[in-house]
Amino acid sequence: MSKSNDRVLRFYHEVGGLDSLHYGIWLPDDELSIEKLKQAQERYDHYLIDKIPDGVKSILEVGCGTGVLIKKLIGLGYNVEGLSPDINQKKIITETINATFHHLAFEDFSKTDQYDCIIMSESAQYISIDKILENSKQALKKDGYLMICDYFVLKNSSRKLSKSGHAYEDFMNQIKNSDFTVITENDLTESITKTLDFGKETVKRIFKALEIGTERIRDRHPQICNFLFWLFKTKTNKLMQKIQSLDSIEFKRNKTYRFILLQINS
Repeated sequence: MSKSNDRVLRFYHEVGGLDSLHYGIWLPDDELSIEKLKQAQERYDHYLIDKIPDGVKSILEVGCGTGVLIKKLIGLGYNVEGLSPDINQKKIITETINATFHHLAFEDFSKTDQYDCIIMSESAQYISIDKILENSKQALKKDGYLMICDYFVLKNSSRKLSKSGHAYEDFMNQIKNSDFTVITENDLTESITKTLDFGKETVKRIFKALEIGTERIRDRHPQICNFLFWLFKTKTNKLMQKIQSLDSIEFKRNKTYRFILLQINS
């Protein structure tokens, strides 16, 4: 989780018009639309807020995106700080939110006994398990909480889909051998995968528009088009692989999306 410029997240925010950058929690009957995606993401934020234990006052959000959750938490009276290595997120948050922001990777974070709760919403996957537990223990106050909401790789998952996310079994085993205890764990997999379906349909529509828009050029200059397709073949293949990963059925076969609330052992 080194300092970075995440262009994918920037695309979602600046082009897609999405303030939140996570999967969201969908209802079973929700249609696949940008409006319903935004509602799902709003529902996701409220889900996390509702899970914050009583007595929590100070919070660090690790991987805070565009700061949507930080704003909501501040509005509810929490003392909140954000952390992200991303330069675009730093710009958005420091210009729009009056909150302390740490522009660095969580692996390099070294505050001690500062927070009642640390929230990692789809950011734990980018940090080694050892550092998640070690640095969280150091930064949390006595009896503090670590909230993780993210996807994990199931045992015997396909090679293609095992490249992102921690192995669920390994993660839970390391928790058992750590100074943390699992307080709550919920499986949210069925509630989040419509985001993949929406993404897949959106990409298909974009490709169809490009196909129609370039039809005349391809008819008039087939040799030039074939040369360009050959020239960008590697990038095109990588893009097609990413599109194939937007498959909710394959996701559910290979991954699990979990809400996990941990507390430091007294």
